[in-house]
Amino acid sequence: MKSVFSAVAAAAVLISAASAQEGQAPDQTGDGVIAPEAPPENAAPSESDAGGLIAFARETRKEKGCAAAAPSYRVVAGMGEGREAAQHELGECLLTMTGANDVETDLFRQEGAFWLTRAAYAGNARAQRKLAMETASPASALHDPKSSLKWSLVYGKNPDADLYGYGPLPGTLVPGLKSSLTQDEIAEAEAFAKNFTPITLPKFEGPKREEAKKRKGSTGAFEPAGRRPPGGRRPGVAEQV
Repeated sequence: MKSVFSAVAAAAVLISAASAQEGQAPDQTGDGVIAPEAPPENAAPSESDAGGLIAFARETRKEKGCAAAAPSYRVVAGMGEGREAAQHELGECLLTMTGANDVETDLFRQEGAFWLTRAAYAGNARAQRKLAMETASPASALHDPKSSLKWSLVYGKNPDADLYGYGPLPGTLVPGLKSSLTQDEIAEAEAFAKNFTPITLPKFEGPKREEAKKRKGSTGAFEPAGRRPPGGRRPGVAEQV
């Protein structure tokens, strides 16, 4: 984890520096947050690092694919409220990733469904549309017509759909879904959409880096428990001869 985050931090610095040289602002996160400067090496991730991390994740996805980008996306997605774009993008990635075996691939699909659903419940229009389309497809591991109808109806009344979505759903989708469901299932989906209330993942608020420095040392690094002081001996332990 130490080496991975160090690489992430270094990439964030390079991205910000490149933008500055071209006279542009650092990359945007998609949530309206400008990428901050990278944290000190060995520091634990903080909420203020999200901009640099998601910029790094997106660049990694573009250059190396989802499998390489997923670890960085997970860090940002886990920061909760305000990071629904990362949750949505992570979910999309996981639905395309192939594991070392069928079990791992299935785990990726389950995790992808989880992150898409968290983002959709938080009100992210793109995640709602993705769930509607993914669960409508018989070829998808997430195929579930009733769930597709639920999210289709929610997406249809989301005021952000035109801004952050991908436009309206295919005109035949909702009628086709209804034709495959019972009246009770349709009524359940319609009630879900009517009563839909956003639910966000609690926002991550870790220790301030200044506080971490006071508790963990001048570098702000989270040192392993039981680390020996200089000289290799713990206080009160006599040197053996």
